[in-house]
Parts: sequence; structure tokens; C-alpha cells
Amino acid sequence: MKAASCYFAGKIHQGLNPANRAALLKGLDYFRTAKCPFANLPSTKSGHWGEGVAAEEMEHYTWVQPEVVAEIKFAEWTHGEILRHPEFVTLRSDKDPKDVVREQ
Repeated sequence: MKAASCYFAGKIHQGLNPANRAALLKGLDYFRTAKCPFANLPSTKSGHWGEGVAAEEMEHYTWVQPEVVAEIKFAEWTHGEILRHPEFVTLRSDKDPKDVVREQ
């Protein structure tokens, strides 16, 4: 499934520890897909701070269908439309992915 409105917004490392990372991977296994679901990947470069995903990096990622909503805390959006200082909070089973909009 590749939706035109599904856009990559950054890599997240903060908020993840070995325990919740393992639980997250297990919970997302059902949604695994071979194809990248993001309309704006690959990036032309990985970016100054490594926020993008270049074509040569894409094979190292596990992709999931955009059917799960994650709550992410962040400082702001960069000029490159990437989240600055993103931190994983939780998965949101009470939210439908179709209702998600970009927060400022």
C-alpha cells in the first residue's frame, strides 16, 4: 500500500529502549511489507544530521504498511520537512491513520 499522503518525517531513536523496541517490532510484524510506503523516499541525500534515507540505505530498513499511528514528541519541523529531536511516546490504537494530520 503506497498512499500519496504518506510521507517520511524522520528517524527516531529517543524514547526507544531494548524492551519497548522489541515489543514494538513484535507488534508491527503483522504490518510488515517489502515496499517502502513513503512517497518522499528515497531522499537525494541522507542530510546534514542524517535525517533522510538515501537509496543505498533503504535495504537496511524494515518497512510497515501505514496502518498504525505512533505518538511522537518533537521540538519543531526543519526547513527540510523533517522532525527535529523526535522522541517515540507510544502507539495510538485510538487513532485512525486516515485522520492523522501534520501538527505544527
